[in-house]
Amino acid sequence: MIRPMKQVNIGVIGLGWFGEKHCEVLSGLPRVNLGAICTRTQSRLDEVGDRFGVPSAKRYADYGEMLADPDIEAVSITTMWDQHVGPAVAALEAGKHVFLEKPMASTVADCDAIVEAANQANGHFLVGHICRFNPRYAAAREAIAAGRI
Repeated sequence: MIRPMKQVNIGVIGLGWFGEKHCEVLSGLPRVNLGAICTRTQSRLDEVGDRFGVPSAKRYADYGEMLADPDIEAVSITTMWDQHVGPAVAALEAGKHVFLEKPMASTVADCDAIVEAANQANGHFLVGHICRFNPRYAAAREAIAAGRI
């Protein structure tokens, strides 16, 4: 018996350029609902929320409040990299699946804290190192492995 895939509710924490791009991509995926957004600036919440049809009740200025929302199953964290540790650890501790934009954090200690939280979490954790799929990076790796670089 084939069961239909359920829709996944995803929130985005951080609504700068990368956060907006995450909203754009997530809102266009089948079986994904851009279920919540979070940033500290109300005007930005309104602008992005209106553009992507996020209900006012699902626009958060505090990521802790968003993470307490039982409807949200996963989050993309797109804050500035030196502000990743707080929301990443909190999201993992809240049982959410986490996609964290690179770099993970600004210090090794912060990275270790995120890794420890991920190891203890029920949710999945992924760092968005998307450049490894870029053909230029693959060519550079091959050149290094072959001793040309």
